Amino acid sequence: MILVNLSFILCVLACFKDVIVSSSIVTISNNGYSGLLIAINPEVPESSQLIDAIKEVWTDASKALYTATKQRAYFDQITILVPKFWNEGTYQPAGKETYDAADVLVAYPNPVYQDQPYTLQYGGCGEPGTYIHLTPSYLVNDSFVDIFGPKGKAMAHEWGHYRWGVFDETPTYGYDPFYYNSMGQIEATRCPVNLKGEFKVIDYSTGTTHDCQRNVQDGLPEDNCVFFPYEEQSSYLTSSFMSNQYIKQVELFCHNDKNDPYNIHNNEAPNEQNRMCNLRSTWEVILDSSDFSNVNSPNVEILDTSPTFRVVKPSSSKRYVLVLDTSGSMDGKKLEQMRQVVSIFIGQFVPTGDQVALVEFASSASKLTSLRTLTDQSDRDFLLTKLPKDASGNTCIGCGLQSALAVKPNTLIFILEENGEDPAGGNIVVFTDGEENENPYVKDVSHEVLRAGGVVHAIFFSTSASNDLATLVVDSGGIWFYGSDVSINSILGAFQTLASPNDGDVYSETFQVHSSTFDVDKYSTYNGYVDVDSTVGNNTVFTFIWDQYNIQIEVVLEHPSGCVYSTNHLANANYCTGQPLDKVDLTFKVVSFPLPGTAEPGRWRYYVSSAADRLQKVIASVTSQAADRSKQPIVVSSGLDKTDVGTGDAIVVYAQVSQGFAPVLDANVLALVQQPDGIVKELELYDAGAAPDVRADDGVYSRFFTSYSTPGSYGVQVTVSQTAKSYKATRVAGSRAPVNFGTIKADGSVSINPDGMQYVGTNDVTPVETGNFSRVVTNEGFQYTGIAVSEADDFFPPSAISDLKAEQMDVNDPNSGVALSFTAPGNDYDQGTAFRFELRYVIDNVTQLVDEFENCTIVEDTDVIEGNLTQPKVAGSKEVFLISTNGSFTTNQITLGFALLAIDESGNRADPSNVAPITYFYSSPVVIQTTTVDDLTTVGDLTTVGDLTTVGDLTTDANTPSIANDFTTDSNFTTDNYSTPKDDITTEGYFITEDYTTTDSYSTEGGNASRVTATINSILFMATLILYFLMT
Repeated sequence: MILVNLSFILCVLACFKDVIVSSSIVTISNNGYSGLLIAINPEVPESSQLIDAIKEVWTDASKALYTATKQRAYFDQITILVPKFWNEGTYQPAGKETYDAADVLVAYPNPVYQDQPYTLQYGGCGEPGTYIHLTPSYLVNDSFVDIFGPKGKAMAHEWGHYRWGVFDETPTYGYDPFYYNSMGQIEATRCPVNLKGEFKVIDYSTGTTHDCQRNVQDGLPEDNCVFFPYEEQSSYLTSSFMSNQYIKQVELFCHNDKNDPYNIHNNEAPNEQNRMCNLRSTWEVILDSSDFSNVNSPNVEILDTSPTFRVVKPSSSKRYVLVLDTSGSMDGKKLEQMRQVVSIFIGQFVPTGDQVALVEFASSASKLTSLRTLTDQSDRDFLLTKLPKDASGNTCIGCGLQSALAVKPNTLIFILEENGEDPAGGNIVVFTDGEENENPYVKDVSHEVLRAGGVVHAIFFSTSASNDLATLVVDSGGIWFYGSDVSINSILGAFQTLASPNDGDVYSETFQVHSSTFDVDKYSTYNGYVDVDSTVGNNTVFTFIWDQYNIQIEVVLEHPSGCVYSTNHLANANYCTGQPLDKVDLTFKVVSFPLPGTAEPGRWRYYVSSAADRLQKVIASVTSQAADRSKQPIVVSSGLDKTDVGTGDAIVVYAQVSQGFAPVLDANVLALVQQPDGIVKELELYDAGAAPDVRADDGVYSRFFTSYSTPGSYGVQVTVSQTAKSYKATRVAGSRAPVNFGTIKADGSVSINPDGMQYVGTNDVTPVETGNFSRVVTNEGFQYTGIAVSEADDFFPPSAISDLKAEQMDVNDPNSGVALSFTAPGNDYDQGTAFRFELRYVIDNVTQLVDEFENCTIVEDTDVIEGNLTQPKVAGSKEVFLISTNGSFTTNQITLGFALLAIDESGNRADPSNVAPITYFYSSPVVIQTTTVDDLTTVGDLTTVGDLTTVGDLTTDANTPSIANDFTTDSNFTTDNYSTPKDDITTEGYFITEDYTTTDSYSTEGGNASRVTATINSILFMATLILYFLMT
């Protein structure tokens, strides 16, 4: 590539966004946020001190937020949800509030972050996070103020992650803590660059620091070098909350306002904000959010930003009203399948103590039972006898909803109120197979349902869903699912999801550890297995459902030790203790094996055979609870980025795999997408840090889905299993509050924060084997409203590349070239293989790549030393290109910016990638070492020259400035304490190849300074420069 002097041409690059839907119901009106939910984990003991601390911290956060947003926002209404077993305080009853839907979790420490506040952030730039995690210790102990700064400011930092989707401007895991700026000077990764300080290595064993050494390879500071900001900063400094919120003067976000250059965004820093938001400042992203785009203008008249708090406690049990479709279209197989899955929901999934009522609807509706508390098996058996057996008539979903709400038609006595409870928060589950065709319609009763406060869920047993019902589900805070009569596996999983307690107590939650559908022919046997891991085992149930005839299937269940349980007598069998264990229900065609005690960890095998004359379709499902409270169970949560998709749109499927708060890595994660015709498409999810995945190795797996066969409803189920390398990570990337390791005082002394030591780490991953495990979760469904997609159609472009990185192959070799690395996209988003790449670059002003990508200089094939722009690798592969940089320049270094996009065979173009800037050196930044002159102290007395304050005695001690920095650091030629460098003095980059000094270590005030061992020539050269400067 021949680099030539270019005019400043504008280039465009849209910032990559991986949108993940947040469950938050927070809204903002008249500058005030309401609906913020802070939930306390059930493991946390009752504490009025904790409640008071939450109120104090978030009152301070409201004030800090009002200032940080320049009078645009504050917290107006906040709800605190306490665990249901807290009994000492006075708490209001909760409505729809649940732990799983909270914006802020107060829970035990994350083993990765300890007591450090952080935000679980799946999405891309501008997309909301999943939750903010705070520990009780952090909230009640004032010592954390020394580590993370005032707690209100730390909360404002986390709100930036959670609400507005901005990222850290400090060097988080995987990002370089130091870099060369466009002038060739070494800078710490931060924002703004005018936040001044020095580079130090901390020795916590002695409580001392020393100057950082420079790496021989690239001249940057050594590993473990830390940026220490000055305790006293310029009065002009006011930002940035996403960089160093603990600094006293920091109260705003970095911006792009040229009228305030001191706090302007540092787009050269190699941080996550610049990569994910494509060099945009945090304030730009925040102002573009729906919170402030043409609404909520600054309001200086708000004098009191203190929030109002509600402290609520959930009911001790959940309430379900099952609204079952018995219209004519449900007759036959569908009715039988509905009875099967509902029988398992009532008989197995609903926890003891919860309440269930039954309603059926066709042309009209009727209540089958009132709410009944499940105290023992007799309550479950009673409800099962009331399940409908016949189906006929039209479909009046509105009738069913009305009956779910009222004991008698046209009354206001709600079923959900029968036991004296508020109807708010009660669950109405509608099971239906078709569009409504009888008055009243859903839209006619939606207002009544929403006014009552019930949460509506829907299971659509058809290719098309009622749009009005789907809308009501979303508006009420519920979930809708899709399943096909081809296999009711996903419907069974949907009921499993709905039975979750949603209270944060993973030890009482029932997990689906296995789910499969298979065919069994006459006189044949199907073999399967389940890995039961050591984190689960209590209340383990193996369930088998068959679909035809009253001839039961025969099942043999083999214990990991080799003994067996069986539905029939086996000659000479090695039976396990407790045989016979099986429960056979011919009415619902279900066989179950409830295992006694805690299931033995290991591989359980099952053998299923049938004596029926025809093929039997069988579903196998295994559920289990945590083994005990001494070990966190492995948990999987999953979701979609949207629920409505049109032609040309992709949907993102994601899954989080964790044990406690620690991510589980290298798992096999597979999404099973059920199409309207019942066919299931498999989609493997990855945690590789390439689009749509935001960060590698954070336990969040994701992928784009584009295989739409026809318009209609789609269901999604995710299965997760171990690999040989599955392990818990102990250090990973994340969005967390930056740590204050210490400061430089005005007298130059270093003040070390001893409490910061626990947060110093290399972020290396220490493998902790999980052992064999498996989990199954069923997602909400989605609607595809576009046109049918065939194999020949190509509506989808490649995905945008989000992990482009650039680096000089060898900073000591100007002809070494630029190495570009990224993850290959596919032909359709992240699937298949793209046709070719289009790579472009600019010189100096890399932000031009964000404006007009198409007008930037293209990299030709002849400029590529290694790699091939016309032969992309298959999606998910690592691409590496080496680009030539032959050119003539009068400077010692230049700034280059690169971006690229992929194109498929149909000409569909991806959005451009993130911008990858690089300072490219034509003269090495690594100072060349020469022979030293022993015992050399001074050459002449240069202590003062006229009115010039001490330049230095030119001794060989650690205080002697080097040539490369003599005219750039604030320790020389100052106008007052810690002034900024003089711009008109030659910078370090122009003397880095001179053979005069040896730089061993240095500290810097946002710039550079060095300890030098000098030769006689170096000292004479320095003296000449000083005299020249004075004369001119």
